Amino acid sequence: MTKEKVTLDKIASKLGITKVTVSKALKNQPGVSEALKKQIIELSNQMGYVTRKEKPIQTVYKLGLIVPKRFFLEIDDFYTKIFYYLNRECALLHYTLNLYILEPKEEDALNYPLSFTQDQSELSGLFIAGEIKSDYLKLLLNLPIPIVAIDFYKNNLRLDYIVSDNYRMGYFITNYLVEKGHHTIGFVGNPNYTSSVMDRYCGYFRALTQHGLEIRKEWHIVNNDESGKYHFDFSLPDQLPSAFVCYCDMAAHILLSKLQINGVRVPEDVSLISFDNTEISQTMVPALTTMHIDRFEFAEKALKRMQWRLQHPDEEAQFVYVNSKLIERDSVKSLSDSPPLIPDPDYAIGER
Repeated sequence: MTKEKVTLDKIASKLGITKVTVSKALKNQPGVSEALKKQIIELSNQMGYVTRKEKPIQTVYKLGLIVPKRFFLEIDDFYTKIFYYLNRECALLHYTLNLYILEPKEEDALNYPLSFTQDQSELSGLFIAGEIKSDYLKLLLNLPIPIVAIDFYKNNLRLDYIVSDNYRMGYFITNYLVEKGHHTIGFVGNPNYTSSVMDRYCGYFRALTQHGLEIRKEWHIVNNDESGKYHFDFSLPDQLPSAFVCYCDMAAHILLSKLQINGVRVPEDVSLISFDNTEISQTMVPALTTMHIDRFEFAEKALKRMQWRLQHPDEEAQFVYVNSKLIERDSVKSLSDSPPLIPDPDYAIGER
């Protein structure tokens, strides 16, 4: 038999007093004599009354996300997806998230976007997505609010960074190509463009060096400029390698178009592998083998780190890693007769 719920009305009825008087006594508020208060508390305990806990007051934060224009509007959907997920997670917590697009001229002149200038005094914290110049980052670090950086890092600046393990990924996919039978492998991307590209290149370099394979200058292609814009004004080497590691899906897409214009087939003549698993990797023909980097996890971990940092402003800064895994599609040809001795494609690279 279900036990009947004890209410304030039932306690008040037993004592011939009002519900308000009972409530005041149980909350230890003024307006009730000590004798009556004691009587009310004793009776409520005897009857098994359970005090209802007050809901905690939720802190509502106003946060900002600043993104260089070259990453958000001019390349692919990587940072757009991160913003989408971050905004959605903030909304669930009743936080507001304002987006600020940083123009190249503003970055060079060390000026804030106009909307950011108007809002900065109201912001509780700031996210930065996509690598910005060191001088501009130092400018932002002068703000009296916590900052969480997404998808880049600066070795000389202590800050909370949410990053993928690009060095290990670069090594992993280059080793994957080697174990597929590829012994001539090029790289597409400028290592000095971002910390991510540099780490991916270093992982590629280590894998080739470890296997005793040649690293040739003419097999290193750069198909974007310093602002990140892609172009076709690059030359293919006279002797192509059997495969290219491309620093991102868009770089692979541009290279694929260049190869096809020159009558080179993918993957029959040259294999391509990349990073990010953006929409374009799935719509390319052939579909691109690439490392999946979870944009939702970037957003989720960045928000959790911001929440923690808002409560612990003086604690040590940390690197937080997101997971990644290989997505095998059609752009890599196996040149080896024996099965590749590689980890399972679902092998995850992430937190250590």
